[in-house]
Amino acid sequence: VRIIRLWKVPNYNNPTVVDSIELVLRFSNTVKEGSCRIIAKFGLISNIGKHRATYHSYKHNFFFKTVVKECEDVQIPLHGLNFTSFAQILKNEIDDSVLV
Repeated sequence: VRIIRLWKVPNYNNPTVVDSIELVLRFSNTVKEGSCRIIAKFGLISNIGKHRATYHSYKHNFFFKTVVKECEDVQIPLHGLNFTSFAQILKNEIDDSVLV
């Protein structure tokens, strides 16, 4: 995988505590933006909810047994994003269940 974007989600009751690290994947400090990693022993779950990162039907689910290993950079595009135009946002022509 290539981690394209990464952000930390604070705990609702205590903003100084990080509840999760969000990216197209979720895991610990072993991942960073722009890096390549080998990920094994993960699961797939339905990508449902009000705020999804992609339109894809599934997302990765990490378990205690999930393994993330460093690897050499591979030929995976750095940016695999589909951008929404500002005009589409202003015209409200977007699916607000997916991040823009």
